[in-house]
Amino acid sequence: MKPILIEKTPAKVIVTYDQTPLELPKNIRVQHQNFWDEQVKQNPHFRNGEVFTITEINKTSEELQVTVAETDYKHFLYTIRHEDCAYPCKVIFTCVSVITSDNYIAFGRMNQNTSTPGRLQFTGGGLDKSDLEGYIFNLSKSIGKELREEMGLQIESPYTKSFIPKFVKSKGTYDFLAVMYELKVDLTAQELHALFDKHNKNLIDKGEQPEFEEFIFVLLEKANVLDFIENNHSLKEDYLEPILLKYIEEKII
Repeated sequence: MKPILIEKTPAKVIVTYDQTPLELPKNIRVQHQNFWDEQVKQNPHFRNGEVFTITEINKTSEELQVTVAETDYKHFLYTIRHEDCAYPCKVIFTCVSVITSDNYIAFGRMNQNTSTPGRLQFTGGGLDKSDLEGYIFNLSKSIGKELREEMGLQIESPYTKSFIPKFVKSKGTYDFLAVMYELKVDLTAQELHALFDKHNKNLIDKGEQPEFEEFIFVLLEKANVLDFIENNHSLKEDYLEPILLKYIEEKII
């Protein structure tokens, strides 16, 4: 795995939409289309919707400015299935750690019909045009939507203790950028697990496929985190283990 960088979120994070769509060379577009045609045969659930790729990053100690342009899902899927490919899709996405009142951190295992089946990751997702306010993406709105869809949680809820931007992740396997939030809830791990299970059952009853097939809880104590990292050999999003270690470092400090 390529090294990743986890930093505190700066005071301002601004993601701007460039209306000029990304133009890829014809031979690259043909590669993407051929690959896409094969993938759709294997997984008819795939849809080639809009995706936003980073075209420019400007960073200071106080502000992170990111410009993105529109591409498509087949460009993104080709990138994550072909490490070090030419003309990669470099996305920025939001994700969120959910922390319970008894100090467990919650994340999920991706369902088998997703592009990364079985992978462990925090709730999150890419940006879409519904997150735009003018030409600026509302990142809090984006992650709020993901929380509702994937975990059945509402940010504006009596059980919410705090909701803050926490970390920015850069570099890593595909050089994606992630703005990570932290949601602390006044629920125990057992109570939260019951809420998650109810949410997934409601989705299945409506004929929908949940994003996560399983929810996982790790106690934010050094011994428990190290045991999880050493003994859980599931496929993991590249930020997951570094973020868990970052929480332990903060606790020690």
